Amino acid sequence: MKIVVVSDVTIGYGSPQVPLLAASLREHYGGNASVDIVEPAQPELAPRHGQFPTFAFHRVATADHPHSPVGRTEYVWRAAKIVNRLKPDVLVISCTYCLPVLFRLSRRPRKVIYYSIESIPFYGEFDVEMNLRAAPLLDVVIFPEENRAILETGRCGFTKVPKLVLYNVSNRRAEARQPRDAAQRNGRILYSGTMSMAQTFLNYYLADEVRKLPIDMYGPIKGPAADKQRFLNANPGALRYHGYIDSVSLAALRPAYAYSIVAWNPNVENQLYAAPNKFFESIADGVPPIAAPHPQCQLILERYGCGMLLDTWDYDVFLDALQSAIHLFGSAEWERMVEGCREAVAQELTWDTQMEKVKPYL
Repeated sequence: MKIVVVSDVTIGYGSPQVPLLAASLREHYGGNASVDIVEPAQPELAPRHGQFPTFAFHRVATADHPHSPVGRTEYVWRAAKIVNRLKPDVLVISCTYCLPVLFRLSRRPRKVIYYSIESIPFYGEFDVEMNLRAAPLLDVVIFPEENRAILETGRCGFTKVPKLVLYNVSNRRAEARQPRDAAQRNGRILYSGTMSMAQTFLNYYLADEVRKLPIDMYGPIKGPAADKQRFLNANPGALRYHGYIDSVSLAALRPAYAYSIVAWNPNVENQLYAAPNKFFESIADGVPPIAAPHPQCQLILERYGCGMLLDTWDYDVFLDALQSAIHLFGSAEWERMVEGCREAVAQELTWDTQMEKVKPYL
């Protein structure tokens, strides 16, 4: 059984669900099943093939950056040639970015799994039309968020294709661990990920009231250089900016935090209907998220009581929640949130549990 995955990104950085899906398919089919990964050579990212010794990698270099329009076209053309040579039994297409590969295949695989891990309209109207035409070629479509699944089923004609929602979890069931007690934590709030005035309310972290709070921030600052300079020049207070950190190092630090922050500006569909990795990673580590009311975050927090849900995305609500969180740290209410994290992981928030949804279609 030959499994081929066409990835939209260099494996080993973002989107950990893609190699997880590949590994789970290999485990499911067992025996002589093999996995080949086709990935773009993003020049800013070194290959991480050593992290995945059971996969065979095909790294595709392009003249322009693979995430440019010209680079994407070349990547699709080269990736399709590799897929045709490999003749997969099961083909996984990751994201609408890779979907054109389907139209260049010389033979149809036994199973085509479309992992629509990114918002399709984010790529433009051409991609919406392309998805409409691709629907008859798909055996199952996987989405990471419920509302996205509903919207994109209608606009992309997936009504007759089996559809699933797999949360963006990345922890295996066997990796479940006991969350730390309050005495074993640093009492600080974690922010990790991209920082931007437009996307993630970086302006909130310029305010003196927020700067007084014990917050550690990790990640790149995007946007105009002036925005970055304003942030770096603000009074430091108790807030600390640590720059970029890789995912392995961040995973080692996360369990020591009291809370984590999850919020995007809901001004576009992709950010309103977010399916945030860091939300699920925090819950897996027993670190209650302080989350804005993105529908999926609200669904999970209300189901398990495993964090603090903001009423709105407004600054005053954000500040009040952070101040309340610091006050509650170590209390019985905080311990109930940690217990909610543990219950959420036990009930459904592991990759293995989510993968059970896929198996009937394999």
